[in-house]
Amino acid sequence: MMSQIPDLAGGNGQQKRKILSGGEYYQITRFISGFHGLPIDCEFELRNRFRDVEPMALTCILQSEIFNRVRGHWKQDQRGKRLLKAYEEQKNLYDNALLIRMACAEALNPVTLCRMLLQEKYKTRHRSHISQLLRYPHLIDDPKLAANVQQCIVSDNQDGSITDLRRRIVGEEYELKLKNLAKEAGIHFYDEQDLRRMGYDKTPDIKMILPFLYKGSVINWIESKANFGDTKGHKSNIQQQLQSYCNRFGPGIIIYWFGYHEETPALPDNNIGITVLADFPAKEDLVFMQLAQEEYPAETPTTKEDSKSGSQPIVAECPTKELKKLS
Repeated sequence: MMSQIPDLAGGNGQQKRKILSGGEYYQITRFISGFHGLPIDCEFELRNRFRDVEPMALTCILQSEIFNRVRGHWKQDQRGKRLLKAYEEQKNLYDNALLIRMACAEALNPVTLCRMLLQEKYKTRHRSHISQLLRYPHLIDDPKLAANVQQCIVSDNQDGSITDLRRRIVGEEYELKLKNLAKEAGIHFYDEQDLRRMGYDKTPDIKMILPFLYKGSVINWIESKANFGDTKGHKSNIQQQLQSYCNRFGPGIIIYWFGYHEETPALPDNNIGITVLADFPAKEDLVFMQLAQEEYPAETPTTKEDSKSGSQPIVAECPTKELKKLS
């Protein structure tokens, strides 16, 4: 069962909560850490237990917890040896789903277990080789192992080529949503492709041609994240992306479309000019900069008497910038 891509049109479903308190977030992470089974089953149970929370927020929290649990497994050579040995001993006892059973017993998502096992089997330390086998299981010379790996790929909602594709599609759709909402609000901007053509390497999703004010703060750029903004992940985003945006372009907004931990917007790290939101800014909170067009008064013809007295014709002042409330 794969997580569904959220409805970008809004839909008629009941509005779910996206901003979670510390206590609520702790309850969710505690449930995940105590769950015994596949992550795909854990996601189903999370949605049943926390019905008032945005489902995609639960999916993202689960993803983060699983990632933190398994990210050091590449260094655990002994575990890979044990997994390969267990598979070789039991592969003739089960017709199928052996690696799925092992993943449940080891509290690993299936593709992570396959990656560890394949690395040990083929005695390689090159991730590209293992990634190719996981992308094309038919290249595995053991047909039974290839079938087991294929089964793990379609049963894993946290890792693998299918999951990567799903996440990329969701991310691109929310970037498109951001651009459409910005156009509807009357914002003129450069997108990532425009900025790259101008020679920038690290680029936000949209960069304003003219900055605007949001609740009194100047906004130069907006970054879209189809994710949940927990404090740890947000700090990582600041280090890898947002700090360079602030240094280069000035203050901006990051939108976590699936919500955030209530402490995330108040982190001291945001003081460099980062505003955290869970949706596109409300129209009434936006103030745009416009060039006011002033009419030039009719030029008064000069007479000979004016010329003699040294009088000069009236010249209109240059137009000035003013902030105008969005109507």
